This record gives sequence, structure tokens and C-alpha cells, in this order.
Amino acid sequence: MSELFPERPVLFYPSLALRYGADEALLLSILDELFRQQALAEGGVDTLLLAPSLCQMLAPFWPAARFSVTLGSLERQGLIQAQQGHNGTLRIQRRQAAVPNAVPAAEAVSVSKPEPGPEPRPASLPVYDTPPPSPAPAPGRTRGPAPMFGGNAGWRRGKNELEQIFDWHEERNQRLMPMTMGWQPGEAFHDMLSRQAIPSEFAQQCLDEFVLYWLDKDRKETNWDQKFLAWVKREWVRKQSRDSAGRSEEQQPLGQLNENTRRDTRENRKRVTAAIMDIKDTDW
Repeated sequence: MSELFPERPVLFYPSLALRYGADEALLLSILDELFRQQALAEGGVDTLLLAPSLCQMLAPFWPAARFSVTLGSLERQGLIQAQQGHNGTLRIQRRQAAVPNAVPAAEAVSVSKPEPGPEPRPASLPVYDTPPPSPAPAPGRTRGPAPMFGGNAGWRRGKNELEQIFDWHEERNQRLMPMTMGWQPGEAFHDMLSRQAIPSEFAQQCLDEFVLYWLDKDRKETNWDQKFLAWVKREWVRKQSRDSAGRSEEQQPLGQLNENTRRDTRENRKRVTAAIMDIKDTDW
């Protein structure tokens, strides 16, 4: 492409603009291209999942508010169904072949003057400043729940792999717990501690340091007992190492240790003096 046209063009259908609006026709053309490339077809419905970063790239020439308003207009006119997840992922659905009376691409780029014909009728949806009052039910008659016709709360469908990953992360985030000042390990911790042959008194000595350390980190965990058990085991190994080193020093008499040190020092001095006095030795 030339420098004047750096990317792939977006088709604009005048007939759709007259029927649904100019912004709506442009966004509908962009979504139609994505549906053809990435949509998941199931039960006569195409489903498209868009990450938050991709939503911003669909129409970079619009502010985010204008994109949301145009998307809501398409949903109100029954062309798509849009739903935003907790993590910002946008889920868009449409019925297969949901864009009626769209002119072919060859006609969309044609510059010839169209033949005169009857003007298309604009959408005649009523617009209210406030919702109209609902009619009172007939006496002696109760109204049941409205039918869903297979909508979001209707027939249940199997979730795809991406939705299962989102649900798993959401469930894991709900189980995360922060560290508190008065935290105490549970019964499961003491059961695991007894299998490691570590006294409970030693674990109680490590508790304050453990709590203060993780309060400063401001972390959340699903199982603090397991974290504390790893901490106690590490401190127990260090204590055993220090005790072993202390016992080995006690077994060797202090006088013998000092005597060996002095003997080694005298031997080193003798070797250095002999090397200096040896005039014929030129290795140094």
C-alpha cells in the first residue's frame, strides 16, 4: 500500500447507514470482518470474544465513550448481543446472517450514482425521556416470569476453554486471604508439623516473625498454613545446623586448638625466612 493508505480499508454501506446510523454501519462492518475470522459458531449463533486491548484497537479514531454508545445502539436495534465480563473481556453474539439487506462489497465501493427509488424508512422505534408506565394486570390474573427464548439466563450451554480459564481465575481470586496481625495456624498445620518431628513450641516461636514479614509484603494466599509450615521447616534446619557446629567446637579442647594455631604460624615463619636467606633461589 502507498503511504496515503497505510492499512486495510473498512467497508461502509450507505444502505446500512440510512437504516441504523452512520456510526452503527461502520462498527457493524468492522465486527462483521471479525466474525468471519474469529467467531465460534454454535446453535445458529456466532460468538466473538474480545480482550480489552483489542476493543480499543477496533475503532482507534473514536473515543471509548463513543464506541460504547455505538455498541449499545447496535444491541438496542437487535443486531447483536454484547456482554462485558469482570476482567473487561467483551462477549458479542449475533445470529448467523444477522445483517439484513447488506449490499455487496462491489456495490459499496462503486461511485456511480444510484438509481432513484423510494427512500428507506427510518427506524420507527419510540424514544422516551422516562420509561412509560406498565399497564395494570387484569384483576384475578397473576403474571409469570417472562420467557427468555434461549438468552443469557435461558438454556444453559457448555463453556469454551477461554471461559473456563476466566472462571478458574475468578474462583481462585475469591479464595485469596490477606495476612492479619492475629493470624493463627489451623489444625491441619499441627497435624503436618507432628509428621515432621518438629516441636510445637519451636513453631510458636517462629509465628511472630512470620506474621510481621508477610504483613510488610502485603500478599494474599489461599493457604497460609502451608506457607508457615515451609517457614518452620527451614528455620528448624538452620537450628539443627547451628547446634551441630556448636557441638563440634565443644568436642575439641580449646588449648589444643590454640596450640595447633601457634605451631602452624611458627612453621610458616620458618619457611618464609629460609626462602629469603637463600640467595641462590631466584624463583621469587
